[in-house]
Amino acid sequence: AQTHQLLAQLDSGKLDCAILALVKESEAFIEVPLFDEPMMLAIYEDHPWANRDRVPMSDLAGEKLLMLEDGHCLRDQAMGFCFEAGADEDTHFRATSLETLRNMVAAGSGITLLPALAVPQERKRDGVVYLPCIKPEPRRTIGLVYRPGSPLRSRYEHLAEAICGTMDGHFDKALKQAV
Repeated sequence: AQTHQLLAQLDSGKLDCAILALVKESEAFIEVPLFDEPMMLAIYEDHPWANRDRVPMSDLAGEKLLMLEDGHCLRDQAMGFCFEAGADEDTHFRATSLETLRNMVAAGSGITLLPALAVPQERKRDGVVYLPCIKPEPRRTIGLVYRPGSPLRSRYEHLAEAICGTMDGHFDKALKQAV
């Protein structure tokens, strides 16, 4: 589900809590940051950068990136990083899902940024090469959100602690394996 849908369900009581990328709209709830998730560059296997270990964000200047359709928080986050680096959006196509983006990259239609949790452990898989970005490394904060005044607050706080403990150093190890 898209972030705004999850937040609406949380607000209406259909959900008790949610784990999502923290955005301005989630500030109305109690936010417990869990970890910072890096974004990885996904390129097709014949791309000129396919043999690199990492890509400086400045190299994206002038590139056109495939993006998700409007309404996805990842779209806004990725576009922010790309615009800052001087890249632009490929306006000929907007994906409805991460899998659609991945398939478009594999078909050689373009490149994109994907959240690290959506990237396989292998550096190359199914026609897509995944590379860490540096200078700066694009990241987004993943957090647990719940309604203020919830009687389940202590349970959510314990859950958040457990997730933080599990994720501590996870991306550092994964990025070392990818390089």
